Amino acid sequence: MAAIDPTDVRPNACDLTHDQLGWIERAWSLLDRDQLERLISEMVDIPSPTGGERACAEYAVTRMREGGLDAEYQALSPARGNAVGRLRGEGSGPSLLLYGHFDHYIAGADDDRLVVGDLDHPSFRSVAARDGEVIHGAGAGNPKAGAAAAILAAQAVAASGAKLCGDVIVGLVSGGIHRVQTPHAGRPYVGEAYEGQGIGTLHMLRHGVQADYCLSTKPGYRVVWEEPGVVWIKLTVQGVVGYSARRGVFRRAISDAARLIPALEDWFESYAERHSDGQVATPGHVGAIEGGWPFKPDFSPSVCNLYLDLRISPRSDVRDALREFAAFVDGFRADHPDISIAWEPYSSMPGTATEPGNWIVQSAMRAWEAVEGSPHRARTGLSGMTDAAVLRTWGVPTARLGGEVRHAGDPAFGFLSGEGADLDVMMRVARCYVFSIIDTCTRSLAEVRANGTGMP
Repeated sequence: MAAIDPTDVRPNACDLTHDQLGWIERAWSLLDRDQLERLISEMVDIPSPTGGERACAEYAVTRMREGGLDAEYQALSPARGNAVGRLRGEGSGPSLLLYGHFDHYIAGADDDRLVVGDLDHPSFRSVAARDGEVIHGAGAGNPKAGAAAAILAAQAVAASGAKLCGDVIVGLVSGGIHRVQTPHAGRPYVGEAYEGQGIGTLHMLRHGVQADYCLSTKPGYRVVWEEPGVVWIKLTVQGVVGYSARRGVFRRAISDAARLIPALEDWFESYAERHSDGQVATPGHVGAIEGGWPFKPDFSPSVCNLYLDLRISPRSDVRDALREFAAFVDGFRADHPDISIAWEPYSSMPGTATEPGNWIVQSAMRAWEAVEGSPHRARTGLSGMTDAAVLRTWGVPTARLGGEVRHAGDPAFGFLSGEGADLDVMMRVARCYVFSIIDTCTRSLAEVRANGTGMP
């Protein structure tokens, strides 16, 4: 798919019948702000780190059943599973999946402080705390607010009396955070706590959940139809084990890594300039460094490992990115023949896109405009990766539309300054989901196919 200017993408008109408009208004009137707050808060109060999502998934199943959905718990293992709820249509129309997940990136593990240091923030605790219109707590904004809005919207449609031609599916999964088992790191990271990267989404798709279209509830209150992929690379700088008293005698891997990192950062910049277009940006960075013994730093290690994150455009390919990286390494070796480097990729996911003319993208933009009463303008420069890559590679056209905090907090918190569930925004998100459900699932397949790119 060639890159286009996302700001030029506008939704096509697709008229709603008197009945459809009535169902939307009825469902909107049934969206309860107090219920949304309760759903988000109660989900936040249930810890759901990667590998331990079971309790939160079972809670979601209970809430969906109480709201009129046919819901089931899909076990992945004794400690984790998915929650899947359905509103069944008569079978003549397209099905729509509302996707979300449970696990949150700060899991309360002993090694969290290697990333967050001594910083204290509500997002590190599974305790919901209200600050004005914003709910804080672990996973409040990403991902639990979107999951709660999906449940609320499906319940409202169920109670609205809408005549569904196709199924509505709420699929909330484990393992949505991007982390992988890394057994060959200096300290091995193995077990379910490191099994993310779409494992729950794959399980859901392999166990009977299929849909014609998907709305991802991941954050961002504008419609997104393309997202970057990623390749993670382990780069090892090799030296000779040495002792502090013998300075200058041994090849020091850490010192050589310090010479390599500025060259890497320059290459990341040029790579991003070549591949950032459409809605996506393709940055790269050094995300982790390991080498030596913290308990015995008088020895210098023979290896220093750098762990790199490189984003992949939907208009590129993981293999092509690796070839570009290999060319960089070859050039660095030629310029620095005294430095020994080895590298290997250890995780990847492709960049993916849905055509902006596809029905679900168009419907999501129509929903946003109906709720906001103003023209939709897409965002650009997005570097976040989601399980939409898994869904799209399985042939499910996917658009993303979720929440955000309108007034970010203290910039000293960096990425965390915008974390939280803004109730005003999330009520609008729920209204968008209601609109797209009725816009999509109360039509026939033929009508949908005739008014958008339609089925793949």
